[in-house]
Amino acid sequence: MIFASKSFLVFLAVVLVLYHGLGRRDHRYRVLLLASWLFYAVVPPHYWPVIFALTLIDYVAGLRIDRAQDERGRRRWLGASIAANLGLLIGFKYTPFAYENAVTLAGLLGVPLSPATLSIVLPLGISYHTFQGISYTVDVYRRQIPAVTSFTDYALFVSFFPQLAAGPIVRAVDFLPQMAAPPTVTRAQIADGIVLFAGGLVKKLLIADPLDQLVVGPVFADPFAFTDAAHRWAVVGWAVQIYCDFSGYTDMARGVSKWFGFELPENFRLPYLATSIADFWRRWHLSLSAWLRDYVYFPMGGSRGGELRTAFNLLTLFVLCGLWHGAAWNWLAYGLFNGVLMVLHRGYDRAVTGRPAWDALRGTVGWALVAWAATALQFLVGLIMIRTSDWSGGVRLTQSLLGQSFEPTAVALTTPVPPPVAVLIACGLAGHAVELVRRAGVPVPAAWPEPVRVVAAAAAFATVIVFAPGVSKTFLYVQF
Repeated sequence: MIFASKSFLVFLAVVLVLYHGLGRRDHRYRVLLLASWLFYAVVPPHYWPVIFALTLIDYVAGLRIDRAQDERGRRRWLGASIAANLGLLIGFKYTPFAYENAVTLAGLLGVPLSPATLSIVLPLGISYHTFQGISYTVDVYRRQIPAVTSFTDYALFVSFFPQLAAGPIVRAVDFLPQMAAPPTVTRAQIADGIVLFAGGLVKKLLIADPLDQLVVGPVFADPFAFTDAAHRWAVVGWAVQIYCDFSGYTDMARGVSKWFGFELPENFRLPYLATSIADFWRRWHLSLSAWLRDYVYFPMGGSRGGELRTAFNLLTLFVLCGLWHGAAWNWLAYGLFNGVLMVLHRGYDRAVTGRPAWDALRGTVGWALVAWAATALQFLVGLIMIRTSDWSGGVRLTQSLLGQSFEPTAVALTTPVPPPVAVLIACGLAGHAVELVRRAGVPVPAAWPEPVRVVAAAAAFATVIVFAPGVSKTFLYVQF
């Protein structure tokens, strides 16, 4: 079920009534767990055993790790949990990619290997709930949390439906303490939930989807048929689309969670105001960045093993980040591209930090603008990699972005970019603009009064109903 659909709204209303209509803790959590499993099983239903099996494995592993008397036994059960999660993730997500490349490599070596088309539908949110399972058993192993004794509690943590499909990635150390007793939903949470849900709807239905339809989809499908100006509009539009689509889902997930009394972590902090690639990854998809840092980068040694070792760790981290998003060469290239940028930025930062002249220069507004522009350009180039359908089209789009001009091959498709595109881009970046105004010293309220916010949310709902198309596109990050 897509959040921005009538079927989901009906489903949500029924679950909320049942959940809040029950008094006992165990009854509430069982209803919420069954609803989450139903949400998971809608597409496709035969993959429900996947999440159930992983939940059972991690639940048992957590208990065994907690109760084991020797370190060897604790490591064995931790290894079993990690192997089960990564094994199923790799099996579902990377088998077709691996086989296709094996066929290509075999052909180059002169070894006959029968080509086959493997079409595997990914279980819903497998990249998210596997990471949550791993973080749970690792945290139990590190003795940061005790093992959960109730299977219902643990299963609900893994499959809580608001964040199941596309995150944010929730850690047991943050979520399980909230389950000690069914949280009491406050008036502020109800209001905040309405505002977040309405804002997410607007981002998805009135900004992201129209941008894709008006300019992003057509231009990326055939870059050679459009002018260089259209290329630039499409690339910027794609940046706004993916931000509004993904942050819109996160806003809606956080809003729905508040109506059940739970708080999910923030996943975005105005990423397009970043002034370095490191700053960007501290603002974008925060739950994934923090997960990779704490469960991959730090265990590899982080930045403690010298510059070469640190560079290797950063490159490995971002290659894994790219492959987590998708099993394709463009995603691997995207991860490697960001890893190289991070290594270069680290080297530059260490070289100039502490030098008075450089410190003074980097504190100026002019330098901040240059750093922002460079960071934005780097991110836009990376976005081209993950959206383009072929490398030649991606090169053409990148060249246009960098200032080169080309004549389109199809005159019929050289019509100007629709005027609403600029308006949609401006609306998608409105939150960033407000922050810039605040930084400039203009008094902007950190939060509007509750009645004003609820009225604004109601207006947003009405706008969506009147102007949004019938059925929205699937959220982009659901496919990951």
